[in-house]
Amino acid sequence: IQKSSFDVPSLIALILTFSGLIFGFSNMSQMNLTVILAFVVGIIGLTWFILRSNNLSEPLLNLGVLKNHIFSGHLLSFFLFQILSLGFAFILPNYIQLVNGNNATVAGLAVLPAGVVGAILAPLGGKILDEVGARIPILSGVTLANISLIIFAIFSLKLSNTMIVWFYIIYMLGMGMSVGNIMTDGLKYLSNDDQADGNALLNTLQQFAGATGTSIVSAIIAQSQSNTHLSTATSTAIGTQHAFIVLVILGLINLCILFIYVPRKNHSK
Repeated sequence: IQKSSFDVPSLIALILTFSGLIFGFSNMSQMNLTVILAFVVGIIGLTWFILRSNNLSEPLLNLGVLKNHIFSGHLLSFFLFQILSLGFAFILPNYIQLVNGNNATVAGLAVLPAGVVGAILAPLGGKILDEVGARIPILSGVTLANISLIIFAIFSLKLSNTMIVWFYIIYMLGMGMSVGNIMTDGLKYLSNDDQADGNALLNTLQQFAGATGTSIVSAIIAQSQSNTHLSTATSTAIGTQHAFIVLVILGLINLCILFIYVPRKNHSK
């Protein structure tokens, strides 16, 4: 049995990348020297990791799979979807508590129905993919998610808990239809030998995207909350609207990426 190697410098480079960029995004509203240095450290770490990975026979993450442009498009879409979803997971409970004045239990119960809907729709979305191909469930799901984002952005200054429940269900309907299928369809365009590397990249970016999404929306809301002339509820609502506008932009970019990179015909090896 051949013993696989573990490259410690690559791990250090990843740690520098994640810690630098996540710290930078979390504090980007301040944009002082410390934040700038954090971004610099993150970029240096990422550059080091890419260069080192390209020169190793057994890299920690095989970046060679990114040469497959269809897989790369799916990977980028998956990354953006995770930013959107974790951004939602931060925004909604905070809005329910800080703007609507409810406790954490109410906040949890308000987002629960959408979570159940998303869990139910995931296998259904996979079944639709098997029957009609990837394009219909993926693009339909992302369109639903974008509709939800736009509605949230429009009504974010006066969202009731009931509105949050129903609007979030729309988002999770779209997510359940598309996210799993984005992963499945993207991996189909890799060879059997490369699919494990593709999965590793998806899992790594999932963690990074989640932290990035939370950091970005929290920084946007914190910037609004720093306005001492407004109440906490009002400043949080305004910050939430700004955060949703950013998420809408990312969601529309995601839709464009998938429109380009999800082929009209089924792929067969």
